[in-house]
Amino acid sequence: MLDGLDSVAWHELGHAYGGAEDTPGLIRQAASAGRGVVSQAISDLHGSIFHQGTVYPATVVAVPFLAELAVGAPNCRADFVWMIGMLADDRHAVGAELVQVQAAVSAQSKLLVALLFDGDPSVREAAAYATTRAGVSAEVLWRCWAVERVPAVRASLALALGEVDPAAARMVLGGSTAEDEPQVTVTAAVALLRAGFDWPEGTVPSLVTAIEDGGAISWAWARGAEWSEEIVVTPPVLQAAAVVGHMLRSGDPNTRRAALWALSARCDALRSAPPVFVPLVAPLLDDADRGVHEGVLDVLRRAGAAAGQFADAVAAVAGRWPETAGDPGFTVEYRAVETLQRLGDPRWIEPVCRAAGRGHRFRFRPGAVRFTPEVLSAVQIRLATEPATVGVLAAMIGHWGSNGAALVPDLLTAMDQAGPQIAQALLMLGHDAHAAVPHWRTQAQSGDLQGALAVRRLTGDTGVVLDALSVILAGDARAPSTIPSELDNLGDALAPLMPIAGAHLTGTAARAHPQRDKQILAARVVAAIAGPGGVLTTVEAVLAEGDPPARHAADLIADLAEESPASVAHLQQRLRDSLEDRWSRLSAARALARLGVPAAQLARPLIRGITDYGGRFALEIILELRAVEALPALAELLSRDERCDVGNSADDTVWADEMLQDQIRDTIARLRNP
Repeated sequence: MLDGLDSVAWHELGHAYGGAEDTPGLIRQAASAGRGVVSQAISDLHGSIFHQGTVYPATVVAVPFLAELAVGAPNCRADFVWMIGMLADDRHAVGAELVQVQAAVSAQSKLLVALLFDGDPSVREAAAYATTRAGVSAEVLWRCWAVERVPAVRASLALALGEVDPAAARMVLGGSTAEDEPQVTVTAAVALLRAGFDWPEGTVPSLVTAIEDGGAISWAWARGAEWSEEIVVTPPVLQAAAVVGHMLRSGDPNTRRAALWALSARCDALRSAPPVFVPLVAPLLDDADRGVHEGVLDVLRRAGAAAGQFADAVAAVAGRWPETAGDPGFTVEYRAVETLQRLGDPRWIEPVCRAAGRGHRFRFRPGAVRFTPEVLSAVQIRLATEPATVGVLAAMIGHWGSNGAALVPDLLTAMDQAGPQIAQALLMLGHDAHAAVPHWRTQAQSGDLQGALAVRRLTGDTGVVLDALSVILAGDARAPSTIPSELDNLGDALAPLMPIAGAHLTGTAARAHPQRDKQILAARVVAAIAGPGGVLTTVEAVLAEGDPPARHAADLIADLAEESPASVAHLQQRLRDSLEDRWSRLSAARALARLGVPAAQLARPLIRGITDYGGRFALEIILELRAVEALPALAELLSRDERCDVGNSADDTVWADEMLQDQIRDTIARLRNP
């Protein structure tokens, strides 16, 4: 076994941690007689050649050896079979080498099919999955189905038949939804869903009973973080509501918890879901099971505006937060406060300020706190009556933009209470205040370019800007995520930085993203001093590499195009290529527009920019370019039921999509009525 393992030039192959020199050793350990050694080797192989679902060149070459282990290893053979199947499954595997890995797995199909008749039921169960990924005939699967009696294996075969021979399997699967074996009932119902067939009458109660009895789908077969998502997200609305209703009424707390998770998954997937499904949690608001109670609050935390109908109940829980703020983890009280913040309900303010008064620190994301007139009024009252609470509120106010301007006088009055926090909020609000200058000077010493520029605007001191840039370009501070174009106007005042900035302009893109960001910042400095001629080779190299630093490169080209289009006209093709890069396409579109490319030619990448990561930034550029050609696509984005996944986390999917819909409506109105 494992003949030829040492003849592979593993050092020339890569995996997640660099060269794959360790891979043959791990494969040998996986062939060990010691179960503990084998388990650790499998874990290490997952971590290196299948790291978080990514496949690599070493993965391709490892597949035949993994197949040998699936047949002949002394221990854990089923684990190898599951792994081989997942390597070829695009729901689990990603990466540039995925097609090659899939071909390598398909090449082992004969060996994997033989495992369908293995004496170990756990191997047969895994083989039903792996052969479906590798390529297996329906005839073989039906032969196995006819003789197989182990429920776990029959369950895996049901899913395999649903994929490989759905039409012929329809009647068999329909009958299996009423089987006595819970795992088979569950998988048959899911297989019918995947094949696009209706469930037979009586499936819903049978399915929920099976779930209560422990029926589930193996992780490899699942399509979602939890397998139960599929039985609620996929069916038509009435059927899905029936499933959720039955599960929520279950006497088993685990089933009720699973229903809540699946309910949230449907709300995350479909805009039409919250009005139908969120009200179903009402009977569980006071559930005796702690996990179910927490699950309800988590549903509301993720539900978007539909959570508003339960705002009073949420506020009652949030009111207890000062007593639990020191508890580890995300408590239900913490989640309740977050929900009120996202709803724009001012009842979050009192418990947050009370907890702050007790010395608790927070993990709230300030940018997720919604502005409403009611929240503004409550914050004004709080700042007037308890200015000591300004420190905890300032960061949230800073994210409100022009809506926060009304609070500037209150912030300035409370400057002695929380100077650094207020100074940062004023900076975010775009309000220059002399009282904040000492704090901005301190921030500039750590490389805060925005703070340094604010000091210069108020005092005329360019030295503080030079110091901040030096800390970034010659030190460990990172370049800012957004480089202020104000820097471009400093010209000769930046001349002292020429040596350290010029050192970054190597003509090639640095290996690490933070260094590429510094290259673009250095290019801005040099271009401001001496013009763009000496920086464009490096800028183009960073742009060509894609990823987030390419956005900064395209931003710089766009700014140069506005001032001197002839200097960057030769980069048009490179910019067009960048329209296919999710990170830089929006900035590249802006640059091309400034070089005279009609907005009609840019509408498609601008729309793609909304949904792949850009969100409101894409909409701002559409407005800037007056790209009316994007109107039909904007209307389509607004009318579709599928969510636009533009949230910062899975918990924010609904909130972010609802906010995006508001922004799209505003963009459409402004395009139609300039």
